[in-house]
Amino acid sequence: MSFYDDPESVKKYIEMCEGYDGSAIYSVLAKELPKQSSILEFGSGAGLDIEFLKSDYNITGSDLSNEFLRLCEEKHPEIPLLKLDVKKLDIKEKYNCIYSNKVLHHLTEAELQNSLAQQVELLSPGGIIAHSFWLGEESKVIEGLLFTYYGEAHLLDIISRSYKIVTTLKYTEFEEGDSLFVIAQAAK
Repeated sequence: MSFYDDPESVKKYIEMCEGYDGSAIYSVLAKELPKQSSILEFGSGAGLDIEFLKSDYNITGSDLSNEFLRLCEEKHPEIPLLKLDVKKLDIKEKYNCIYSNKVLHHLTEAELQNSLAQQVELLSPGGIIAHSFWLGEESKVIEGLLFTYYGEAHLLDIISRSYKIVTTLKYTEFEEGDSLFVIAQAAK
C-alpha cells in the first residue's frame, strides 16, 4: 500500500497541512487566469486548494490515491474528480490551466519532462500550467515517497523546453525561499 492510500498516513498528512495558506500563489494565479476558466488540478489530496479554486474557476480535481479521492469527494461532492497518474495522462478533455501544488516533485527529472510534454496536449489554445515546486539540490525518499528538489535555474530550464515562462513566485513554506510557483504557457 502506498503512503497516500493508507488512511493513517493520509490523516497525518492532513494534520501536517492544517493552517496552510496558499494565498500568495492564488493571487499570482488570479492575475494570469481569467475567472470561470477551466482548471485541472493534479494531486487534489483532501481538497485544500479546491476551496479557493472553486470560487473563481471551473475546476476538475484529480489524484492517484483512492483515499484522497474519497476524502475529496466527501468534502466537495459538486467537483468532478478523476483518478489520474501525472506520468500517463490518458484524458481527452482540454483545460485553460493545469495546476498543482507540490505534486510534481514526486517524479524523477525524466518523468517531469515527460509529464510536462503530455500536459501541453491537455491545454486549450493559450492555456497555461501553474505548478509549485520545492527548491533545493538533492532528491530523497521519505516514507517511501520520492522528493525531487531543483535549483531555480535548472527547473525553469526544464519547463522552458515545452513552455514560455509567464511569471514565477519564489516563496517560503517552511524555510526562507524553499518554494517556487511557476506559470508558463505552452510554446506551440
